[in-house]
Amino acid sequence: MATAASAFQASTTKDQLLTSQDVRRYQRIFEAQAVRSYLYLSLGIGLIAIALPVLLMIAGGDRPHDSISSFYHDTTGSARDILVGSLCAVGVFLFLFHGLSKLENWLLNVAGVAIIAVALIPSPGSTGSGSPWPHRGAAIVFFVLIGIVAIFLSKGRIKNIRSERKKRWFTAAYNSAGAAMVVLPVFVAALQGTNWVFLTEWAGIWAFSAYWILKTIEYRMLLRIRWTG
Repeated sequence: MATAASAFQASTTKDQLLTSQDVRRYQRIFEAQAVRSYLYLSLGIGLIAIALPVLLMIAGGDRPHDSISSFYHDTTGSARDILVGSLCAVGVFLFLFHGLSKLENWLLNVAGVAIIAVALIPSPGSTGSGSPWPHRGAAIVFFVLIGIVAIFLSKGRIKNIRSERKKRWFTAAYNSAGAAMVVLPVFVAALQGTNWVFLTEWAGIWAFSAYWILKTIEYRMLLRIRWTG
């Protein structure tokens, strides 16, 4: 049976600054803190995604918006700062997050670059010039890559769940969130110019949020991680 490689060196060295006993003690403390930090990271990504559309609606005031991206052009309040800050934070989190394989890590890294590009390459807006496709394309890449991760790469642990009912539930939940993230951006592209774009984008963002909250639940249930030490 394969075991995960330890993050710590097993051998002692001449220039070791602590006694072996202290090294082991601080390694255990650090390991516990790192595990909980990982859990908070996963939950934090999901909570940012849940809050983003709601905060934009509050900060955007009464001005009508035809898409999430249109809040970038609202310069009368804090909507632009909320949008750019939240997307960049998610992008950084995706860089910091490590998946179950090198492929998953690379896909998350590219998705992180894509969502930061969404924040830094705004859509032209209703009166702006230029092509909207660099912005839209980056958003589509982001959602599709996360969807692929959810459907094909995120179920490495749940296949070992002994309860068939819970295994099916996790599988269906991951597949549903992933499929929504792949399909909804396509609908957004097709619905441009209609009143449904904003709600469809909202649904896609919450599908992304559902994926990360689901992953947090998986960590808690399967690995029995405590919130506090």
